Amino acid sequence: MQDLIAAAQASLAGALPSPRIVAETMAAVAAASLLRGFTGFGFAMAAVPLMGLFMPPASAVPIAVLLQLLTGLNDLRRNRRDCHWPSLRWLIAGAVIGSPLGVLALSVAPAPVARIVISVIIAIAVLMLGRGFALANVPSRPVTALVGMMAGLFNGLAAMPGPPAIVYYMSGPFRAVAARASLLVFFLVTSIAAFVSIALVGLATPTVLWLSVLALPVTFLGTWIGELGFRRGSEQLHRRVSIVSLGVIALISAAKGFAELS
Repeated sequence: MQDLIAAAQASLAGALPSPRIVAETMAAVAAASLLRGFTGFGFAMAAVPLMGLFMPPASAVPIAVLLQLLTGLNDLRRNRRDCHWPSLRWLIAGAVIGSPLGVLALSVAPAPVARIVISVIIAIAVLMLGRGFALANVPSRPVTALVGMMAGLFNGLAAMPGPPAIVYYMSGPFRAVAARASLLVFFLVTSIAAFVSIALVGLATPTVLWLSVLALPVTFLGTWIGELGFRRGSEQLHRRVSIVSLGVIALISAAKGFAELS
């Protein structure tokens, strides 16, 4: 037993990242956390491309997922009071059904093609939201579950469950507080499912764990600062920032898809 403990300690010590990687990770996480704190979404979609500038995706994705999971658990007590549970339950149920369908579709449609298609769908949604598209009533349970299935499909196809849920809450008759809290809880659920898969395939390496632990305080601080901005801002400002952020996500997704095709 002592030999196993000593070996584990040696493995963790050997996986300690360089100060430069730690600093770069913290900078990327800080930017993504500010976006998450203000809008309620975009953490992984901002953090992964930024961290991908100096580390492989096989490390960037697990770090982003684990940090989103841990901060989501930390925020859950507050967010569960504010979120819109009648819609959120059906979104989650739909996502559970849609995720394996997305993985199945991935075997037919390559991930780069899926990213490009998703980015086009997001761009159309951004145009609609920018022109003031809004729903007068909360969509029915079947429609909400269908949106959740689409989010799960996007998750299985390209690890991007956010856009359908974001458009759902941005276009529906939800207060900004409820929309933001609902999205944060939704992403907590999807990050739990994602991290289970990451752990099963062996991507939760000692280096990933080290960087996640070191960046966690920065994630908490950035989310807190972003939330302060949200609390002091207006509903209109939240909507504008969310739409712009969604547009940037579409551009990043399209660029990544075309890059992977080449």
